[in-house]
Amino acid sequence: MINKKEKPMEDTQLWSIKKDFFFDMEDGKSTDDPKDIKKSMCLFSTDSLSGYWLDLVFELAKEAWFDGIDLAIRKNFDSRKIDYVKKLSENYQLPIKVIQTSDNLNDKEINRAIDLCYELGADTIAINAPKFFNFKTFSFITDNVLKRRKEHKGIHFAIINPEDSSLFALPIPKYRFSNMVEIVKKYLCYIGLDISNLDSDAFESDFLRKMKDFLPYLAVIYFSDKSKIGEWHILPGDGVLKLPTFLKKLKEYGYNRYVSTKIKISKSDLSDSDKVKIILQKSRKYLQENYEEVKLD
Repeated sequence: MINKKEKPMEDTQLWSIKKDFFFDMEDGKSTDDPKDIKKSMCLFSTDSLSGYWLDLVFELAKEAWFDGIDLAIRKNFDSRKIDYVKKLSENYQLPIKVIQTSDNLNDKEINRAIDLCYELGADTIAINAPKFFNFKTFSFITDNVLKRRKEHKGIHFAIINPEDSSLFALPIPKYRFSNMVEIVKKYLCYIGLDISNLDSDAFESDFLRKMKDFLPYLAVIYFSDKSKIGEWHILPGDGVLKLPTFLKKLKEYGYNRYVSTKIKISKSDLSDSDKVKIILQKSRKYLQENYEEVKLD
């Protein structure tokens, strides 16, 4: 049963916008600059270490200087144990800000994610988009998320763009959230922007150019790089994406939500927690040098 005793603050930014119209990026209209109320937080997505015990994940994230946790509940079953997760968060002094669900979302899982938000103080649920032709999950999301948003206005419900997604994809394949504008305008959700899942050309030619329009609708940004041959979620700086330009624009436009590091780590490296800690520290240092400490003109 969903516990509302610790209800988050109401999300007025998105909820106040009329249902039938959010913004019109195709016509080139731009939203106002986001209000720089707070500094964005650099989170670590536990999805990067799904084979580890959650206690070790928190320990490594703390030693890599992350600000908080993006808790993926689709692979680590211990992440669904509220008391256990709350104790880890308190012991390591790492707040949990995002709950990340699976790409096979159902009623039980979304209710568990909402419970976790209330109990842990998270304000965002990031939904992994279903695989192509996963009709059942797609229908569940489109039929139920708006209802959940109405019932829980303090929670940012975001859909993570799938692999090879774009901004204005045409034609729009049915049963797939491949169009980021549709996620906002049709399904009334925030976007969990996984930049590694964007086509690299579209990232540079479309997204960076239209970035200011999207920022108010980004609940969390999943941060990693992409290789020339299309390998995604690699270590920042090891791929081809123009990440320094992207991060500088984030700072210039006053983005104040979450940047969540989500990377794939090889099995050989996963077998050595010391190597994993170095990888995490390297990814965190990249954000410090190219985002938090960057000087604006």
